[in-house]
Amino acid sequence: MILKLLDEFLKIKNGITFFLCLLFFITLNAQEKSFIKKIASSFEQRQIRKDSLINAGRPFLSIFAGPGYTPEAGLLIGGGILYTFSTDPNNPNLQRSSIPLMGSISTRGNVGLSSVINTFWLEDKLRAKLIAKYSNVRDDYFGIGYNTNESIEKGKETSTYNRTLLWLQPKIDVKLIPNLFVGLSYIYSRFKVKDTNEIMGNDPNFIAFGDIINESGLAYNLTYDSRDVIVNAYRGMYANLSYYKPSTSFGGNQDYEVYELDLRYYQKLNRNGNTLAFRAYGRHAVGQVPYSGMTLIGDTGLLRGYLNGQYRDKTGVVAVGEWRYMFLKKDGQTSKSGIATWLASGAVAENFRELDHWLPNAGVGYRLELQPRMNLRIDFGIGKNSSGLYFNMTEAF
Repeated sequence: MILKLLDEFLKIKNGITFFLCLLFFITLNAQEKSFIKKIASSFEQRQIRKDSLINAGRPFLSIFAGPGYTPEAGLLIGGGILYTFSTDPNNPNLQRSSIPLMGSISTRGNVGLSSVINTFWLEDKLRAKLIAKYSNVRDDYFGIGYNTNESIEKGKETSTYNRTLLWLQPKIDVKLIPNLFVGLSYIYSRFKVKDTNEIMGNDPNFIAFGDIINESGLAYNLTYDSRDVIVNAYRGMYANLSYYKPSTSFGGNQDYEVYELDLRYYQKLNRNGNTLAFRAYGRHAVGQVPYSGMTLIGDTGLLRGYLNGQYRDKTGVVAVGEWRYMFLKKDGQTSKSGIATWLASGAVAENFRELDHWLPNAGVGYRLELQPRMNLRIDFGIGKNSSGLYFNMTEAF
């Protein structure tokens, strides 16, 4: 009888223990769901606030940070801010002005800061822009010309050197007729080199121009621009013809000429956020051109995945075709996330007639919309024996 009562008690005790454990896990799960709901609600409230401020033409600030990798810098930590505002809050058709600031530091000791500011005034009759860059990096120099670029291997004793670059370029564009602008910009740059290797020290161009290059001059632009949004176009066309002449008369120590043509076309497919984008870019430098003023085709906006300083010469051409796709939410509206993929090719030579070594390029990317039509761009590009992961504000072009 006693044993039977003890057995019944244990059954009850086990049942109570099981019930208490079940109640504990249910409560824990409920708290976890409640915590997740609070986070989701917080993001939702922030999004509502952001949309409300932006729709009212008010300023807004976004912040981000993350890891990355580029062929020239190695592993890096990058971050930035994006501040946008409207110069006329009462005009909803006027593009929002943007002030991004990007910064990074890498395992190679590279430090970089950059900003490309776009502002729109007087119902878009006047556009003011500022490009500002500073970098102190361990870089690579492979000489000038495709054959030299290919023959020198990347390494401490062959290509590595240290450079400091400061670049400032304010620009003003004035509308002449719808979509047609005439522009003037002033460019100042200071390029300082140290810790060169033996190969670079024996390079004829480096010997001729030395380790400090100052440029100062004016650039003249004629631009046709029918894009709906400059920093992330869904449709329209952009064509820019530029002539740049650094001159000793402006305080620099260089005197040569640069001609540049940049063509871009955007075709919206079946909806907003589903876009085909194309770019054809050409640059030709004339005269006694220093190594710092040569045309480079490896870049976050051109052949993504190539070392920025490997392929350089007086003339360069790049062609890019890119598909950009923003996902849809359940309600059919464009979401904040998207993808991109591209194919490209480019070449450098002494002049256009000698462009015969075309470099392949392809890649994929992720897009995160920080503010309306302003994306954080994460791209992984693959080139010939090289690759790179890039973080940046706005699209490549």
